Amino acid sequence: MTTIQATNILCFTDMCMNKRQIIAIGLLCLAATAADAQLSIGVRGGWTQTSISQSNTGRVDETFSKLSGYETGIQAGYSITDWMSVRADLNFMQRSYRKDRNLHYLDPVFTEYHNSYLIMPVMAVFSFGGERLHGHLLGGGFASYWLNAEIHGKTYWLTDYYVFFEDFDEYRDFNSEDQRFTAGFVGGTGLSYSINSNLSFNSDILYYYDLVSQHKGYDHLSDPRYLNTLSISLGISYKF
Repeated sequence: MTTIQATNILCFTDMCMNKRQIIAIGLLCLAATAADAQLSIGVRGGWTQTSISQSNTGRVDETFSKLSGYETGIQAGYSITDWMSVRADLNFMQRSYRKDRNLHYLDPVFTEYHNSYLIMPVMAVFSFGGERLHGHLLGGGFASYWLNAEIHGKTYWLTDYYVFFEDFDEYRDFNSEDQRFTAGFVGGTGLSYSINSNLSFNSDILYYYDLVSQHKGYDHLSDPRYLNTLSISLGISYKF
């Protein structure tokens, strides 16, 4: 074996050792992160307020306004570091709004749309503050499924001389124009208070912004309708 060949073998051996050391260090870092990571589960519930964004074309006599509702569900979190975690919720949420007619003789006419959704936000959570009381910022996306819709209000019917008004209350049947699967962005802020190393309370203010219209439109007319929901909720979680 020549001196050059021996030198090449030693260099190759050193490179392999360096790669092994780098891999070992990387595995140790991952193991340390996994050791610090913690899983938490909890329940939460709160209040919602929803508005609708849509085109005003052909709706000069209609006004849309917000309605309040509630939400309830479960949450699961995974802590990556002391200041960063990932959280996923599965909530039953009411996303409701109201439509009023503005023509003078139709002022009593209105319709309230009470929509129920199963909604799943997945968010990155960035924490800051003290050991027990600390704040957090949340941001991510959500997917939702329109479970059912109940409508009630006051309608009208005409005769030659009179206008009659009548109350109604019914469940709405879905059709091919309804988009039952929607998705969008979600973000907000909140506070957490740790009772001990395992149990903590948290409160969140979140805003859900739809990117998918709940209405597909008609054959020759686009009629997008986007729901936007403000959520204020309280929860309790247990960290393993």
